[in-house]
Amino acid sequence: MSSFSIPLTGLKASSEALDTIANNLANMNTTAFKSQSVTFGDLFYQQIGNTGSGNPLQIGAGTEVASTETDFSQGSIQETGNAADVFLNGNGFFVVRDGNTIEYTRAGNFTQSPDGHLTTQDGQQVMGYPVVNGVVNTNAPLVPIVIPTNAVQQPLATTSLSVTANLDASSAVGSTVPASVTIYDSLGVSHVATINFTNQGGGNWAYNLSLPDTLTAASSTSGGTTTDTYAFSQSGGSIGTVDPSTNLTISGKTAGGTATITAPSITAGESISTYAADLQNAVNTAGITGVTVTAPGNTLQISGSNFSTSGSVVQEPVSSNASGLLTFNGNGTLTSPVTNISGISFAGLSDGATGLDFTWNLYGSNHQPAISQTAQASGVSGTLQNGYAGGESNGFTIDQNGVISAQFTNGMTTPVGQLALASINNQQGLILAAGNNYQATLASGAASIGVAGTAGLGTIQDEALEGSNVDISTQFSNLIVEQQAFDASSKAITTFDSISQDTLNMIH
Repeated sequence: MSSFSIPLTGLKASSEALDTIANNLANMNTTAFKSQSVTFGDLFYQQIGNTGSGNPLQIGAGTEVASTETDFSQGSIQETGNAADVFLNGNGFFVVRDGNTIEYTRAGNFTQSPDGHLTTQDGQQVMGYPVVNGVVNTNAPLVPIVIPTNAVQQPLATTSLSVTANLDASSAVGSTVPASVTIYDSLGVSHVATINFTNQGGGNWAYNLSLPDTLTAASSTSGGTTTDTYAFSQSGGSIGTVDPSTNLTISGKTAGGTATITAPSITAGESISTYAADLQNAVNTAGITGVTVTAPGNTLQISGSNFSTSGSVVQEPVSSNASGLLTFNGNGTLTSPVTNISGISFAGLSDGATGLDFTWNLYGSNHQPAISQTAQASGVSGTLQNGYAGGESNGFTIDQNGVISAQFTNGMTTPVGQLALASINNQQGLILAAGNNYQATLASGAASIGVAGTAGLGTIQDEALEGSNVDISTQFSNLIVEQQAFDASSKAITTFDSISQDTLNMIH
């Protein structure tokens, strides 16, 4: 009987609407969850006749759920402090892969698997663009994002440096302005390169680059005699020389007690043998007994008993193209050299690293000189160089364009990929999948893939998530409405039941 079937359709439709509301409320705290609503439509109509004027007489057959609509409005931002959490501000979806199936999601609560893959909470791989030769290639096919774990970054020797400075045009001839730059060799060991600018007058400044290299003593004892050996490096037949920053001291016994001598003053380029002789003279003058200073081959040796040393012995590595002249015009602009200085090298480093060979960038990318000469106080305002020590991976960051960069303990970062974003033409045509994901259909149209901040796609914020857009007050209001609709359909059934009973009683 239609008297029963019609309200039954209302019960069924209201029940489905209540299920939708319950699902919304259950997912109030689900990351990036999008609330849904249902709309109703009437069923077919039965024509039972016509009026006297010919108008049709029709009776409806009930209602049904005509459609479900998803509210794709953006949820609130929630700061988390977790580098793997990503908030998408604006249009778009993250692209994830489940086996061979591509899906889309707004939920950026990603995690990192033990092998480094960036995944969803359900283990789906987050897709993005790969890095080729250190640069993201957005023309390449999408690949799973992999962030290195327990990775080691090899050191990079310095190949270029620059100094931004002003040299005081009013300073006295012969005055010197120092500048220091920390650079790195092929083993990742840091060295402090010093550039001394000396005023020659007439707009000319001589420059000299030096690279003090601290030596470590190898100590041995035989027959009660201790020998400390400082091995100077030797390159191309040239023996390294003693650097003026050497500050070695020797303490030992004298006829009346003990004495300590400090290394005598050293001139730039002083040979090992000259320094050894000066040091021996200082030992003798102080009356220290039983201590001998020699320079066999390319070493400095201190031998004896009951002595001790402190301070450092520093060598000057063999250098090339490390000195020259800078010339400035009347406006204080550098005019010579007219190009950057290449081929500056330091060979024979004590740690065994490959010799340093780098370029001093006197000019910037726009060919503006980095060094000027004006009548202002001399000073160095900045230095740059491109080398670094080795390091181990210790995390990652994601910028507003979705570029993911691995971090290393040496302070360096390197890009490993870029998050891909998808734009869907008809979002209501998407199929809801498990895990708060969506799949494209013929109705939704194929996704357009790009990166954050382009083609109408939103931007990325790291260490944050998008909250659910479920509004509890709206859901409770809808709950009351659907409850009343359900009660009304129920009341119709009980009314029809009473009428049926009355009819049966009339027959009997």
